[in-house]
Amino acid sequence: MEKKIDYNRFKKSDNAQKAIVAIHGWGGNKNSFYPFVKNIKIDNVEWFLPEAPYLVKNAPSINTDNIDDDSLLRKSWTYKKENGIWEVAEPIIMLKTFLNDIVFKQYNPSHVYFIGFSQGAAVCYECVMGIEKKLGGIFPIGGFLFKNSEKDKMVSTHNMKTPILIGHGTNDDVIPIEKSKIAYNKLLKEGANVKFYDYNGGHKISINYIKEVAKIINESK
Repeated sequence: MEKKIDYNRFKKSDNAQKAIVAIHGWGGNKNSFYPFVKNIKIDNVEWFLPEAPYLVKNAPSINTDNIDDDSLLRKSWTYKKENGIWEVAEPIIMLKTFLNDIVFKQYNPSHVYFIGFSQGAAVCYECVMGIEKKLGGIFPIGGFLFKNSEKDKMVSTHNMKTPILIGHGTNDDVIPIEKSKIAYNKLLKEGANVKFYDYNGGHKISINYIKEVAKIINESK
């Protein structure tokens, strides 16, 4: 039986016209973005919060019967195989199935936006930008390119005009800002509609950056 992506969903009103898929980083889970999305001011959207499929090996043990312990589940979008190669293709298949079966059945892809933090940003680079559907916008934050990527092009022809806003903290000591600049320059060479937004701070999401993201989403039709 094919493993499916678990997820949370959240909306403040029943009038959601758009959807945002928020992809957490290494060690996060479907609850990681939840406090964040409850406070962010983006009009008439429904949030989808998918959870990475692989348990981080050094995660603390949990009692799965106790819902309060869900916050201890630490997940990853990839894992290292016995040959030392990081698995990339398998989780992408699962994520695309989740998007096609759940998100895109309820929302036109052009009204769906993606936010990815850290490893979640890497998922945006590896998977989301290559989707063969026109998306509303893609916002990778504090990310990097997967080492084992075999992609010649990051962006599908459908998303050459899709707004891409890369964010990264200038003092990030977890993932250096140069990692995002590598992705940015590669996207520029492909002719993508990409901008780079650096901000003061470390490995975190900037409020000012999110205001720029909200502006793009709120002004889109």
